[in-house]
Amino acid sequence: MSVTATAAQTLQKALDSANPNQIADALRDIALGTLLASTEYDTGTITGSATVVLPFEAAIVQSARVVTSGTAGSIGPYLVADSGATPVIPPTATAYAGAAIGIATLGTDRKTLTFPNTVTRVVVRYSPIGTTLATLLAINSKA
Repeated sequence: MSVTATAAQTLQKALDSANPNQIADALRDIALGTLLASTEYDTGTITGSATVVLPFEAAIVQSARVVTSGTAGSIGPYLVADSGATPVIPPTATAYAGAAIGIATLGTDRKTLTFPNTVTRVVVRYSPIGTTLATLLAINSKA
């Protein structure tokens, strides 16, 4: 299968119909193994920045955790929202001690995470997408 403007629809039909003559090619085109894999990305120590760029586009971000930051209140786990959300640091009130969760955003490029403050080390667990699926998603977002 080649990637064209109608490829997303063709790929969807091939997967939905489960035609044994097409299913192997369809699964290979979307890189199913890559899509189902979960990758843990550790930035290591980085220069303070409010953004972190993942090595691959994310289909799903399961978790993001700020390990170190120039702002102590920024350390902890984050839920990742779409690019329209506003990043928020975890609440620091004692009522939330140990259970505070902040909000980070994932850019429209599906690679850039934005945090509310500068971070110097982040650990992200996510499922990357293959290049064919990334192209199809880009085509669909323009439709």
